This record gives sequence, structure tokens and C-alpha cells, in this order.
Amino acid sequence: MEQAVSSGDTDAHRYAVVVAGGSGTRLWPVSRQSLPKQMQALMSEKSLIAETVERLEGVIPAERIFVSTTANYLEPIRSLLPDIPRENYIVEPESRGPTVAFALLASHLAARDPEAVVFSLASDHAITEVDKFRESVRTSLEFVEGNPGQIVVVGITPTRADTGLGYIRVREEVQDEPVVYRAGKYVEKPSLEVAQDYVQSGRSFWNAAYYCFRAETLLAAYADANPLLVERTAEFIKTGDLETYRQIPGEFHEIDIIDAAKYPIAVVPGDFRWSDIGNWSSLHRALAEVAGSDVVTSGDNQYVDVDSHNVFVRSSDGREIVVMGMRDVGIICTDDAVVVLGLKELEQSPDRSMKVLLERLRETGKDDLL
Repeated sequence: MEQAVSSGDTDAHRYAVVVAGGSGTRLWPVSRQSLPKQMQALMSEKSLIAETVERLEGVIPAERIFVSTTANYLEPIRSLLPDIPRENYIVEPESRGPTVAFALLASHLAARDPEAVVFSLASDHAITEVDKFRESVRTSLEFVEGNPGQIVVVGITPTRADTGLGYIRVREEVQDEPVVYRAGKYVEKPSLEVAQDYVQSGRSFWNAAYYCFRAETLLAAYADANPLLVERTAEFIKTGDLETYRQIPGEFHEIDIIDAAKYPIAVVPGDFRWSDIGNWSSLHRALAEVAGSDVVTSGDNQYVDVDSHNVFVRSSDGREIVVMGMRDVGIICTDDAVVVLGLKELEQSPDRSMKVLLERLRETGKDDLL
């Protein structure tokens, strides 16, 4: 039985939850169902999830960092995060989507500490300006502590018109120092023309799915939206019954279902370099920014290039890769697959491109490669 945390120092009620249940199929063939992208070393020698936890250093102590994941990924993730206590893993029997995951993590932390203020973040992003990221986390926590009934979304200042990301339009300022806005309209993956207008307006931010909230506030908001969401979650925590877990309504967006009139949503601007490593094109872009070159490589490969531009190469099998006169191409090699793809095609339709590729593999009986 978890012990409730006693009142006292405000900082003692601050928690972080790294959400790490996704499969990352758009980074196939490196990201597989058995070893998804958050467990891979893509930006450095460390896995993305290890980098994510390291980013919280100095803001949230390790004993109050939790990981939300599914049962099949528990042990591989534990091996990558030796400093996170075993009891700090919130485990779903199987993936049911983000709303169920959030209902479960909020229920666990509210039981542990009724005053818990939670900052949740994805496990598979790249951030190079870590100090600015930490400032955004602190601002979010302080705002929620001062406004307990409100929920915060961190909005990333956009650096380009990206049609593969979600945007948050903001309204008036609700705090001027540091600035915090009232959230307006959410727009998921707009057209290029709309995305360009958003970037130029200065009133739109990328939605990184970084949230901050009191655990009890999120549960109250979920209960108002759909009582079964909280009731079935509580019953599952009590019984551990798989069928009860499968009855938790999971067809909602984790924030969109909340009544913003009753539970206001604020936006904390995040002015740091950020990348959602969602596909090979976004990984290429993130690595190119770090390297200062549009021809980049990662992994263990030996690589030689002659007169190429906008090229990404990754290999984990040790073979020498030689590229000459190529443009806008990604070359990804594993021990059982070689993929050559157009980076511009991925940029324009990131979801469709890899979806078609994976469907074709299934049609040809290559499920074992997934």
C-alpha cells in the first residue's frame, strides 16, 4: 500500500512522468515492436528515454520521476534507467492509447500524494537547449501550484511551417512574467499554407504533448467528461483484472475531452530547440542542426560521401556505405533490412509514406521484420 506524502515543502509534491508506451513504427527498420525508438540511441550514445530522464535533472529528483509504459516494455526500459526505482513504473497490461495511460498515471500519483503536481512528457523527443527546457518545466509547475484547477500545455515556439505536427493557437495572456497564455484552438497537422500563417502570426505553438496538472484535477476533469474513465481505472488498480482494464474508455484525446471552461488550459511557451523524432526525416533534421551539415550519419557505420546533399545514413551492421551524387535520400541498414527512402516524400506525408511501406510488408508476408 502506497503511503501518502505529507504536506510541507511545495517542491515535495512535484512529480514527473515519462510516457513511454509507443511502438514508433515510422522509424522502421530500426524501431521494431520488440525494441521501439524510445529505447534506441538515435541522437547520441544514450537511448532517447535515458536522455529524457537526464533532462529532468535539477528539476525533479529521481525518486519522484515515474515511467508510464506497457508490460511488454517494462524490463527493457528498466535496464536503461537504473536510477528509477522499480515502484516508480506505472504499467499497463497492454496499450490502450494516451487517455487510458493518463487516467492510470494520475490515479497512481493521486493515491500516493493527494497534492501531487505532475509534469508529463514524451520519451522520444530531442532537445538541445536543455536549460531552456528546464525553465519551461519550472514555469509550468509553479503556475499549476498557484492555480490548482488549471492545466498547462507547453507550446514549442515553431521554427518552420511543419505539416506533420499539431499546433496550439493562444488567446490572451494570463500571466505576464514569465508569460503564460490561455489556450485557444488546437489544430492537428494543418496544410502548408495554414502552417505558414501560424508560424508568421506569433500566436501559435507546436503541441509537444508536455502537460502539467494536479493529479486530482485531471481525474476530476476526466470524471466530468466520462465517469467510466475514472471508475474503471480505479477498479483496475484495485483488482488488476484485465477485462476491467479493457473496459476503460480509450477513444478520446488526453486533453481535448476536458471542459476548458471548468478546467482552464494554459500554454507555457517553450523557446528551445525541439524535435519530435517521429520519422527518418525529422531525425535527419535534428542531427543536421547539431552537425551543421545536411549530410549526416548515425549508428555504427563507416561512411564515405562524394558530392551529396540532404542525405541521411544509418547502419548498425558495420558495413562500409559509400554515397555519391545523391539528393534528399535516407539510407537505413540493419542486419535484416536495407531501406532507401526519399526524405522530401517523408516530409510531405510522414504518416502515409511509412504506413504504405509497412502495409506492403504485411501483404507480402514479412510480418517477422516488424
